Amino acid sequence: MSLSRAVPCSLIDQLFRIFRTLGTPDEAAWPGVSALPDYKATFPRWARQDLAKVLPPLDDEGRKLLA
Repeated sequence: MSLSRAVPCSLIDQLFRIFRTLGTPDEAAWPGVSALPDYKATFPRWARQDLAKVLPPLDDEGRKLLA
């Protein structure tokens, strides 16, 4: 069994996978994020995805937990 697609290759890859689903954080969504030591203004900008479409079997409570 190959884990190459199941396990992200690096921390930045994992972070970008999260950003692609939940959106790249900004000051409007997360006040103070730009002051964090590892935050980069050059991170790609992804829009938040509709979790109902990304995780259809998840009920409203599960989506609220992830959001």
